Amino acid sequence: MESRFVPNERNIGRRSPPGTSDGVFMITQLEQCLWPRGFARDVWMIVDSARDRRIFSLLLECFYSSLSSLFAMPLAPQLESVAPYLVPLDYDDKKTRKFLGNAWGNNWGVFLRCDTSQDRLRRHLRSFVSVRDPRGQRLLFRYYDPRILRTYLPTCNKGELEYVFGPIECFWTESTNPDHLLEVGLERGTLVRRTISLAAGVTRAAPLPLPSDEPDRISSDRPFSSLIIRQAQMDVFSQVEVQKFEDWLVAHLKQFFPTQSQALSETPLREMIRHGIRRAANHGIKTERDVCKFIDLMIVFGRDFDTNGRYPWAHEILSREKEPFNKIQTLHAAAVTYLGRR
Repeated sequence: MESRFVPNERNIGRRSPPGTSDGVFMITQLEQCLWPRGFARDVWMIVDSARDRRIFSLLLECFYSSLSSLFAMPLAPQLESVAPYLVPLDYDDKKTRKFLGNAWGNNWGVFLRCDTSQDRLRRHLRSFVSVRDPRGQRLLFRYYDPRILRTYLPTCNKGELEYVFGPIECFWTESTNPDHLLEVGLERGTLVRRTISLAAGVTRAAPLPLPSDEPDRISSDRPFSSLIIRQAQMDVFSQVEVQKFEDWLVAHLKQFFPTQSQALSETPLREMIRHGIRRAANHGIKTERDVCKFIDLMIVFGRDFDTNGRYPWAHEILSREKEPFNKIQTLHAAAVTYLGRR
């Protein structure tokens, strides 16, 4: 059974709405970065349609005749709207601009420059959609999530980099700051990252050292039977997933508990979230949905509600129930009853 490598993706938009002056300026600057040679047809985007339910219909509207899925064809109906797609982007094109205006700032995919045919590029990109972990288990590698790609590439050794880049000249991704574009390429076998400000057009080049602590380097003169995600890389991805979950919780709390969230600055709010994740784990509550509910209760009743003598029902439930799912469901129901009696 193939398992998802990066589960539970969520859309936390941070861009200016399409049509605003800031949004139009940003897309114009993005075009200048992607097409320094004007109308050269060598710019592509790998679109992660699982990121947002709007994406697939927008892909059909803008790129219907040139869509190419990175999953095996034909696609089952349930996969069609969540598959990754390779699409060619055109300079100064109305439909390309419309798609970029919706995508930028929302982590809808990654961009790349490659002067080759769509079929050849698709074959290359498909070759590492499926990877293996150190134990040989097959995983779906969602490298087309910009947060994953910009984390993964600096962890690669020379052989892995040469394999991933293949015919590709460079990748671009959104930065953690949506006003910045990251350009990543290989120069004389060294990974080089440039940070480009879309507001000011400022470029900073930074060579990234290749990992030197991996004795089992992969030879670049032989093909991969399957790309392997090493344990050190798995550990980095775990940290990224925790950070992504924390970011989502910040947005969640600001949306549903605005008064309580506004009473805290960003740093104390994140510290409270980390505290809640640890306390939930102490009770065996570890799934994202259940941890979110635990932190919701913490916002309402206090950061130590599970041990506070004012709420003996909370301690009793957490001690009595054995299954984590039952714990959080029973706890939530008791909290609603308690608040209804006040």
